[in-house]
Amino acid sequence: MSIVKQIVLAGSALIGISGAPVHGKTIEPLTALEQQLALFLGKQEGEVGGARSNIDPRLRLTKCTQPPMFEMRSKNLVIIKCEPLNWRIPIALVQPVVSSQASSRRQMIVRRGQPVLLIIEKNGFMISRQMHADRNGEIGDIIPVRAARRSSPILVEITGQGRVSLPSYQAD
Repeated sequence: MSIVKQIVLAGSALIGISGAPVHGKTIEPLTALEQQLALFLGKQEGEVGGARSNIDPRLRLTKCTQPPMFEMRSKNLVIIKCEPLNWRIPIALVQPVVSSQASSRRQMIVRRGQPVLLIIEKNGFMISRQMHADRNGEIGDIIPVRAARRSSPILVEITGQGRVSLPSYQAD
């Protein structure tokens, strides 16, 4: 066996033993983020007011150089973010079950199939786009919308009658 092969095999064995990623960057531990989220919310996953589900284990986020920030965006959404590395994870929260009598009184602001206006405003500029709602919802709900019947859906937050915005976007 050549010396180069031996060096490569020894190096790969050391990397495999140490558990460090091959590219040299450390990965953010998702279980630690979930524990910090539970402390931030004061609720465990699956409880009312807690995370709806685990963070997707397929995510491979570079470890944040500062402690990650947790931001409540609405009654049903929390954003975990790392400012220095510019990554964000939206987390849906479990909402209380509403009785059938109270749910019949809920006022649906947006109906499935209704055209809605996706609006983003920042620094005096406004961008808007006509979309179509895939679900019913009231103010503060996060629903999927599409630009066309066959386009991919995006999740938006209902902000008013026929108006929606991106849930991870917050105007300055």
